[in-house]
Amino acid sequence: MADLSLQHSVSGIAAFSFGESGDFAIHIRCFAPAFGVPEDPVTGSANAALPAYLAHHGLLDRLGRDYLATQGTELGRDGRVRVRVLDDRGRSEIGGQAVTAIDGELRI
Repeated sequence: MADLSLQHSVSGIAAFSFGESGDFAIHIRCFAPAFGVPEDPVTGSANAALPAYLAHHGLLDRLGRDYLATQGTELGRDGRVRVRVLDDRGRSEIGGQAVTAIDGELRI
Protein backbone atom coordinates (compact mmCIF):
# COMPACT_ATOMS: atom_id res chain seq x y z
CA MET A 1 0.00 0.00 0.00
CA ALA A 2 2.90 2.36 0.69
CA ASP A 3 4.27 1.74 -2.81
CA LEU A 4 0.84 2.33 -4.34
CA SER A 5 0.55 5.65 -2.49
CA LEU A 6 3.95 6.79 -3.73
CA GLN A 7 3.30 5.64 -7.32
CA HIS A 8 0.12 7.73 -7.50
CA SER A 9 1.38 10.68 -5.44
CA VAL A 10 -1.30 10.34 -2.78
CA SER A 11 -0.77 10.69 0.94
CA GLY A 12 -3.23 8.00 1.90
CA ILE A 13 -5.88 5.53 0.87
CA ALA A 14 -9.43 5.43 2.24
CA ALA A 15 -11.82 2.50 1.92
CA PHE A 16 -15.46 2.59 2.96
CA SER A 17 -18.60 0.49 3.09
CA PHE A 18 -22.22 1.38 3.60
CA GLY A 19 -23.60 0.35 6.98
CA GLU A 20 -25.91 -2.62 6.81
CA SER A 21 -27.43 -2.25 10.26
CA GLY A 22 -27.26 -0.17 13.39
CA ASP A 23 -26.81 3.57 13.75
CA PHE A 24 -23.90 4.03 11.35
CA ALA A 25 -24.43 4.74 7.66
CA ILE A 26 -20.74 4.47 6.74
CA HIS A 27 -17.74 2.51 7.98
CA ILE A 28 -14.45 3.98 6.77
CA ARG A 29 -10.80 3.00 7.12
CA CYS A 30 -7.83 5.21 6.21
CA PHE A 31 -4.22 4.21 5.64
CA ALA A 32 -1.07 6.28 5.03
CA PRO A 33 1.82 3.83 5.44
CA ALA A 34 4.13 5.78 3.12
CA PHE A 35 4.03 8.54 5.75
CA GLY A 36 4.35 6.37 8.85
CA VAL A 37 0.63 5.96 9.57
CA PRO A 38 -0.33 2.29 9.18
CA GLU A 39 -3.98 3.16 9.92
CA ASP A 40 -5.62 6.31 11.24
CA PRO A 41 -8.28 5.74 13.93
CA VAL A 42 -10.33 8.78 12.83
CA THR A 43 -9.71 10.86 9.72
CA GLY A 44 -11.61 14.14 9.42
CA SER A 45 -10.42 14.88 5.90
CA ALA A 46 -11.57 11.50 4.56
CA ASN A 47 -14.96 11.78 6.24
CA ALA A 48 -15.39 15.32 4.89
CA ALA A 49 -14.37 14.33 1.34
CA LEU A 50 -16.49 11.18 1.11
CA PRO A 51 -19.83 12.96 0.41
CA ALA A 52 -18.30 14.68 -2.66
CA TYR A 53 -17.06 11.31 -3.93
CA LEU A 54 -20.50 9.77 -3.36
CA ALA A 55 -22.23 12.69 -5.09
CA HIS A 56 -19.91 12.36 -8.09
CA HIS A 57 -20.84 8.67 -8.40
CA GLY A 58 -24.59 9.16 -7.81
CA LEU A 59 -24.57 7.43 -4.42
CA LEU A 60 -25.28 10.32 -2.07
CA ASP A 61 -29.00 9.55 -1.81
CA ARG A 62 -28.20 6.28 -0.01
CA LEU A 63 -27.20 8.26 3.10
CA GLY A 64 -29.46 11.26 3.52
CA ARG A 65 -28.25 14.72 4.52
CA ASP A 66 -27.15 13.82 8.05
CA TYR A 67 -25.44 10.57 8.92
CA LEU A 68 -22.99 8.93 11.31
CA ALA A 69 -19.73 7.31 10.25
CA THR A 70 -17.66 4.89 12.29
CA GLN A 71 -13.90 4.41 12.05
CA GLY A 72 -11.15 2.79 14.07
CA THR A 73 -12.98 -0.25 15.44
CA GLU A 74 -10.32 -2.57 14.00
CA LEU A 75 -7.75 -0.65 16.06
CA GLY A 76 -9.75 -0.91 19.28
CA ARG A 77 -10.85 2.73 18.92
CA ASP A 78 -14.49 3.70 18.57
CA GLY A 79 -14.26 6.75 16.34
CA ARG A 80 -17.57 8.39 15.49
CA VAL A 81 -18.03 11.25 13.03
CA ARG A 82 -21.23 13.19 12.41
CA VAL A 83 -21.52 14.28 8.79
CA ARG A 84 -23.94 16.90 7.46
CA VAL A 85 -24.20 17.13 3.68
CA LEU A 86 -24.82 20.75 2.62
CA ASP A 87 -25.65 20.42 -1.08
CA ASP A 88 -26.02 18.02 -4.00
CA ARG A 89 -22.31 18.34 -4.85
CA GLY A 90 -21.45 16.77 -1.49
CA ARG A 91 -20.06 19.80 0.36
CA SER A 92 -20.14 18.81 4.01
CA GLU A 93 -19.52 19.68 7.63
CA ILE A 94 -18.19 17.15 10.09
CA GLY A 95 -18.14 16.99 13.85
CA GLY A 96 -17.56 14.74 16.80
CA GLN A 97 -15.95 14.60 20.19
CA ALA A 98 -12.27 14.45 21.06
CA VAL A 99 -10.21 13.35 24.03
CA THR A 100 -6.88 14.95 24.95
CA ALA A 101 -4.25 12.23 24.60
CA ILE A 102 -1.19 14.38 25.24
CA ASP A 103 -0.65 17.94 26.42
CA GLY A 104 2.47 20.05 26.47
CA GLU A 105 4.61 22.66 24.78
CA LEU A 106 6.96 22.40 21.84
CA ARG A 107 9.77 24.89 21.42
CA ILE A 108 11.11 25.32 17.92
